This record gives sequence, C-alpha cells and structure tokens, in this order.
Amino acid sequence: AWSPDGTRLATGSQDGMAAVWSPDIGQRVQTLEGHSSAVTSVAWSPDGTRLATGSDGMKLTGTEGMAAAVWSIDSGLRVQTLKSHDGWACSVAWSPDGTRLATG
Repeated sequence: AWSPDGTRLATGSQDGMAAVWSPDIGQRVQTLEGHSSAVTSVAWSPDGTRLATGSDGMKLTGTEGMAAAVWSIDSGLRVQTLKSHDGWACSVAWSPDGTRLATG
C-alpha cells in the first residue's frame, strides 16, 4: 500500500513482518515485527503516521488469535492490538478521518 503522500510503500510478508520501503532508493527503511504468521493486509492511516496490519495471529504472550495491529511509523512500535477477531484479519481499512479502523 502506498503512503498517502506517495513517498513510502508498505508490504506484508509470509514471515509475519510488515515492511516500509522507500521506492526512491529501493530499500526497506523500517521493519514491523509481531505477527506469528503471514501479514495479509496493510493500510496507512490518512495522515501517514500509522500503519494497520492484518494477519491470523500475533506471537506476543497473551495475544493469541488477535489478528490486527496498529503501528506508529515514527517509533516503529505497536501502539494497539485489536482483540475482536478469533481468526484471520484478511483486510484492514481506515475511516477517511483516521479515527476508526475496520477489519474483516
């Protein structure tokens, strides 16, 4: 997914990580780790400060079955884990004003 300003690209991968890339230099500039299986969906917040990721699980203790997370792009840290899923979060999407996140 392209960042709102078009300067970065976010991807998910089979190894449970999401990555942020700089297309201008063709390199990964950030790695977001925490999912225990493939990251199947990524979505930038409208202001470009957060990235939502969807998967079928998180590897951190006590979060099994929690399939979506929100990351701060500035710090690279997970700022929220969404606990509403029993399984896969195949898609993630922000509301236009960036205050809500839909998962499915």
